[in-house]
Parts: sequence; C-alpha cells; structure tokens
Amino acid sequence: MNKSKESFIAPVVVLSCICLVVSLALAFTYKIANPIIIANNEAVAVAARQEILPSADSFTQVEDTEMQGSEDGKALVQEVYAADNGSGYVMTVETTSFGGALTMMVGIDGEGAITGVKVTEHADTPGVGTKDQDPAYLAQYSGLTALNNAADIKKENADLASGGTFAFISGASVSGQAIHSGVAAALSQYAAMGGAQ
Repeated sequence: MNKSKESFIAPVVVLSCICLVVSLALAFTYKIANPIIIANNEAVAVAARQEILPSADSFTQVEDTEMQGSEDGKALVQEVYAADNGSGYVMTVETTSFGGALTMMVGIDGEGAITGVKVTEHADTPGVGTKDQDPAYLAQYSGLTALNNAADIKKENADLASGGTFAFISGASVSGQAIHSGVAAALSQYAAMGGAQ
C-alpha cells in the first residue's frame, strides 16, 4: 500500500516541477521578446503611415477626439495620427470583411484629399478576396475628397483623379465594401476634426 502511494505521488511531483520550470521559461521568454515585438510592430506602423502620407515628416497620435464610423456601422476609426508638419492625418480603421476583421490605414492631406490607402491586416481568402487590397486597385481612392455612395460600392460614381470611373471587383464585393466603408469612416473622421491645421 505504501509503495503504491509513492508510485502515485512521485510522477505528480515530477510533472508539477516540469510544469513550473516550463511556465517560468515561457514567462522569461515573453518578458524578453514582448518589447521587441512591440517595437517592431510600431516600426511597421510608422513605415506604413509614411508610405501613405509621404509629405509628413513625423507623426503624433491625436488623443482627444471622438472616433467616427461609417454610415453602415461596419467600419470604425481606431487611431488618428497627425503629421507634425501639418500636412495631414493618417487614420487606422477597423472594418468587417468577408474573412473577418480587416485593419487599414487611410492618409488624408491638408486639403482633404486621400493620399493613400493600405490594408495592414486581414483574414480574407487569398485570391479573389484579396484583389481589393492590391495597391493598383486602392490607388483609385487617391485624390478623392468624398465618396458619392459610401454605403454601396457598386453604385459609387466618384470622380477619380485619373478622370475615369470608380471600379469595383466583381465577386469580391464584401471585401471591397469593407474597404470602401473604411475609407468613408476616415473621411468622416477628417471632417469631424475640422481638417488639417
């Protein structure tokens, strides 16, 4: 009976010690790696902001502003960064796409014109679902100061800077509408803040 009790307790003690050592090792690794991951993510975000608002020298986060959303309620501005030289803003917008959450950045210059749109995170299916994220497709937003039909990308007829008509990608309308709603939310945020100052 005593031997049976010892044979039961010994493995439990050994497994508990292993769990404790592994947990401490994970905690130590997290403590070392987390600041590096945060710094890398911030560097990527700064590079993306600079890419879509190239006239900016540096950025400061705007803290005291009410975040705006799209009319359809599918997109909400999460962060606003102002260019320190007053050349515009970059908004980070989260919207709902076919695959789930989609995060994007929209740059708007001091005149209220979109300078760029970039999808930074998504869960859409590669192929048709990501065609709307192609830089050539997103470039049609550049120069726009308003959307004529933010609620329905299929009916959008905004005057493009190129002189052409707005094109949506057939078969990817959910993803396209998500991006369109995100752009609408960024334009609403810009208007609510009174433009670049």
